Amino acid sequence: MKKRITIVAMVLVLAMALVLPIVLTGCQDRSEILKVYTWSEYLAEGLEEEFEEYYTSVTGKKVTVKLELFDENEMMYTQIKTSKADYDVICPSDYMIEKMINEDLLLKLDDISSYGYEDLVDYRDGMSDLVMSGENSLFKYDYDKESGEYNLYSRTYMWGTMGICYAKDSTAYKNTKYGTYSSMQEYIEDNGWSIFSDPAMKDVFKLKNSMRDTYVASSIYTLLNEKSKYYDQNATVSGALNATDSATVAKIEEIMLEQYKLSKGLENDEGKEDILSGDIDFLLQWAGDALYSMTSLQDEIGKYRELGYYIPEEGSNIFSDGWCIPKYAKNTEAANLWINFMCRPDIAVRNMDYICYTSGVASKEAFDYVCENWESDKADAISIDLTYFFGDDCGFEPVIKIDPEDYEGFITLFPTPEIIANCAVMLDFGDATSDMNRLWRDVIGQ
Repeated sequence: MKKRITIVAMVLVLAMALVLPIVLTGCQDRSEILKVYTWSEYLAEGLEEEFEEYYTSVTGKKVTVKLELFDENEMMYTQIKTSKADYDVICPSDYMIEKMINEDLLLKLDDISSYGYEDLVDYRDGMSDLVMSGENSLFKYDYDKESGEYNLYSRTYMWGTMGICYAKDSTAYKNTKYGTYSSMQEYIEDNGWSIFSDPAMKDVFKLKNSMRDTYVASSIYTLLNEKSKYYDQNATVSGALNATDSATVAKIEEIMLEQYKLSKGLENDEGKEDILSGDIDFLLQWAGDALYSMTSLQDEIGKYRELGYYIPEEGSNIFSDGWCIPKYAKNTEAANLWINFMCRPDIAVRNMDYICYTSGVASKEAFDYVCENWESDKADAISIDLTYFFGDDCGFEPVIKIDPEDYEGFITLFPTPEIIANCAVMLDFGDATSDMNRLWRDVIGQ
């Protein structure tokens, strides 16, 4: 899940991905190169150079960071699985981390204290329990474990929810047959995921150019929205978005095709600008991208529109992206130190500020950053307890007061425990992956 990239930049990145491995191998020792493979625009500016300085200060050695970008988890996976690309550190999403662990494509993280560097501080255990694998995880992660030990292969970088980003000035709701509404916000909040199947919404929304993400909207609507002809009162969010049995999948595929035909197409990144330009009125969106669209992107491109972000009451996906070391890495020491550097509180805050997603690091610095940007002293300010994220024993009181006008934006960054409890994590489709990919090709090939 990522922030932004231009088409031209992506073409350049893909071209570099083809030539860099050949060029780098011939001109420099791999012990002096760290190859980072991550989502586009997913790092604060200047961090590559700062890591190089950090690495030298800790180890006394030099390293050059070579950054390459991917646009989908599956693109990254193919490079590692099929091409055996020797990237040193990657940042997949949760279900892909599970898949790569199961297929022996990841290395365990090192105990960096064994490196013997006097000035090396380990920051990797500063994660919130919310986003860690283990019995206490509110995400209910259980894939990063072995013989009863957890968090051996990854550290969470950013996390968030999947929801609907919409334009509040849209008048599309006036044409719907679902009922009479006074605003787009009221229409969306009353209908949830069913809006992607409303014929009145034809060509005013886009879906994600990703099978797993679009499957969220289709599957949860199919089984958990009362307007669906396949509504199942016994269905669960996790069961819906991870469904692979043939009978259920056939129903979801039918709905997904219906939604695809109503949509104005698929997007992964350009949808943020499409909604601000008025080309569409809503889209399936990750929370960080939604918040970015609601705030700084508008100034950057000079287009202004009041946007909202809504997680339907039926439930949704809650995701995380984590740093891992792939099987064919050539510089594992630098990779482990990169992950450690990304977990350093000040670096985590800078990344969170830049990309508008929520860091997995539960530090006082992170809470201070949140207060600096969101806290209000208004008499009607809403008090929000973030203990669920920062923990009972964090050493400070993680309570913040929010201006009511900012509440919608704030829970995009920090969804309430009630919202989290109504969301589920994507799991690896396992042996059903090829069949599910075939479903996607059949849908978008229509």
